[in-house]
Amino acid sequence: MNKRDILLDVNGLNIQIHTNHGQVSTVRDVSFQIMAGKVLGIVGESGCGKSLTCLAILQLLQKHAIMQGSIRLQGRELTGMTSKQMRNLRGKDMCLIMQNPMNAFNPVLSIEKQFVETIRTHTAMSKIQAKNVALECLKEMNLPDPEKVLERYPFELSGGMLQRVMIALSIAMRPALLIADEPTTALDNVNRRTVVEAFRKIKKEGETAILLVSHDLEVINELADEVAVMKQGEIVEIAPATQLFTNPKHEYTKLLLDARMVAESRIG
Repeated sequence: MNKRDILLDVNGLNIQIHTNHGQVSTVRDVSFQIMAGKVLGIVGESGCGKSLTCLAILQLLQKHAIMQGSIRLQGRELTGMTSKQMRNLRGKDMCLIMQNPMNAFNPVLSIEKQFVETIRTHTAMSKIQAKNVALECLKEMNLPDPEKVLERYPFELSGGMLQRVMIALSIAMRPALLIADEPTTALDNVNRRTVVEAFRKIKKEGETAILLVSHDLEVINELADEVAVMKQGEIVEIAPATQLFTNPKHEYTKLLLDARMVAESRIG
């Protein structure tokens, strides 16, 4: 991998959280790289540090967290950037698709106002142009009657619809880095397929790196070029997706894959 081709470079990431019982090490010496047009999947049980790693990349950790290590986006060091500098990057150069979509929207503003304002903050589009982009992205996410969706407020939409609106907004910005934290959790099989196809399209365009965190190993298997397995704050195995799913090396990875096979056999 040529260093010039690396879009996201995380090196030696460590996170400690202050608690009533002292400091707890939650992420330990995590390192990985993602190139433009590639997808890195991160898997592991709840509480292993996946979401904290995402928040660290976005510089959104709580004040009681201490972070060490280097995080570089397109060669720029993010660690140590001011809040203003990071706000300029978030939404345009890097987008987060949250696990709980309600946290991503202002409840007192319509979807249209939030969608259009986000686009116009980072582009030179007019309101009409931004609204047209919003409508196209909502259609791409298979949302019925996009005009009505734009008129509504976040609390008027179901969790699954709001999740697709958030993904549509992220797609509209075409960021350099798209961080997706459990993007299919709230979706049924039909809409899950819509999301997978949207990510596949972004990947094919070859300009965006995607960090995909998911318990859904089927989605990881479909989209990821490389997979990192986290356990108790550490990456215990990282390998090309085809290799990891067919010939896992670490015992914990084998356990995850075995659990998936058991779950699938029960469904079947």
